[in-house]
Amino acid sequence: MLRPALVIAGFALALSGCAPFQKGEPRAPATPAPPRADTGSAPVITSRPDIAPPTTGEPEITAPTPTPLPKERPKAPPATLSPASKALVAQAQAQRKKGDLPGATVTLERALRIEPSNPLLWIEMGRLRMDQRNYAQAEAMGRKALSMSVGDDRTQSQAWQLIADSLKARGKNPQAQEAAEKARALSPN
Repeated sequence: MLRPALVIAGFALALSGCAPFQKGEPRAPATPAPPRADTGSAPVITSRPDIAPPTTGEPEITAPTPTPLPKERPKAPPATLSPASKALVAQAQAQRKKGDLPGATVTLERALRIEPSNPLLWIEMGRLRMDQRNYAQAEAMGRKALSMSVGDDRTQSQAWQLIADSLKARGKNPQAQEAAEKARALSPN
């Protein structure tokens, strides 16, 4: 095993560019080297060979940096339908009650062309898909509505409930229960 004095001396030689100092030679203080014009690199800081590294051999312990607390989500106003979309949704709901599911689909698609980023329309389309027994598509539409309604707890609750219903219809009861709990946690009641 090397003695600490030899390790320190070797380290000091490595830091000084492998050129040992002779007795009586003056030592230059650590200064930044001027940048080389041909490379455009940043100045190199040379270390002082008269300062030895710690001799304990143990790694330096630093305090962990504190992690910032998560920011609270900003609240968004509840989603609403435009008058045109509201009329189309009412028409689609009447068509659903009569059993005209293809007609209700066409009507809701018209509403989605008017307001493609309205999560309420995607939830309504997902409910229609549930009536058509297309549960996977109903879940996908619920998740789309969920992504469009960040900060709107009421709409997110409706989207989670749609997702829970579609999962339950496919026999995925643990996932359905988890989605239903998220819907209850977000509901305004």
